[in-house]
Amino acid sequence: MSNLSLLLFGTTDIVLVSIFGALLIAFVVYVCFVPVKIWFTALFMGCYIPSWKLISFKNNKLNLMNILNAYSISKKSQLNVSLKDIFNLYTSGGNALEVMKALKLAKDANIALNFELASAIDIASHDVVHAVQNSINSKLVEIDEIQSFAKDKVELIVSANVSIKLNLSKYINGLGLDDLKSNIKAWIMENISKAKSHIAILGEPNQTLLSNIDFRVISKNSMYNVLDINISNISIGRDLNAENDIHVAEKEKIYAQIEAERLKNAEEIKELQMRTKTEQMKSTVLQAEAEVPMAISQAIKEGRFSVMDYYKLMNLQADTALRRAIISDNKNQDNNDGDLF
Repeated sequence: MSNLSLLLFGTTDIVLVSIFGALLIAFVVYVCFVPVKIWFTALFMGCYIPSWKLISFKNNKLNLMNILNAYSISKKSQLNVSLKDIFNLYTSGGNALEVMKALKLAKDANIALNFELASAIDIASHDVVHAVQNSINSKLVEIDEIQSFAKDKVELIVSANVSIKLNLSKYINGLGLDDLKSNIKAWIMENISKAKSHIAILGEPNQTLLSNIDFRVISKNSMYNVLDINISNISIGRDLNAENDIHVAEKEKIYAQIEAERLKNAEEIKELQMRTKTEQMKSTVLQAEAEVPMAISQAIKEGRFSVMDYYKLMNLQADTALRRAIISDNKNQDNNDGDLF
């Protein structure tokens, strides 16, 4: 009996030792898979995370510290975001830690922002914190080169400063900043074109160009809310009236040049005609002079003109030529004497 009892007690001890050993081995193996440091850190931060979830996160190759920090912000700031939501966001390609920071920032600023919208913004832009900051703080943007003509045909070049804030509720589907600038630019251009005179705009640019602009209409389909618009610079561009006067003057100048050229050509033609006529007269004289010797010869043959008459004619011509030469020399001498004085 004593031997049987001893055997039974020995068998029980072996079974207990085996069970304890198996449990110990299972615990050691389990601890090898559990990120103990993260588990204890979460425990001391007051946001307990079950070890089996940590193993699941680790198997999905997620950043456990980021998950822990995101969950800690959710707990401490009472954002009501579960660990499952954080896990799903990370597996969807988002950054849950940035989303938690953005939600906390929005809550502190009393801005309505839920986890779904913040996650969508983060996945779309990967900068949800910056988006929330833009919805809290206004931003000043400048619109340059707004050009249009007033009714008096004078071009104005305007620059405007626009104060805006991001509207988070329209971040996903709203129009961007470039579209907002285009709308404001078109509105100002239309007001310039409606003005009767550019002088009125130069005197009061803000009142003339911005008085009828409705910020709510401009911001209706945009992701930005327009807070204020101010004309920062205005200058005069082209003056179509002056350009038209210049074109008219240039045309008149061209017409005058054409008329002057026509008159010049007419004078040249007239001079050429006079030269031609003079040459014709000279030719007639030469022809007549050439006929004189023939007429004299014919007259001598017919007895109507003697040889002595011919010599008297030649002497008369020589005497006339001599007198002309003497007169010409005297005139030249008188002119030279006058130049000396």
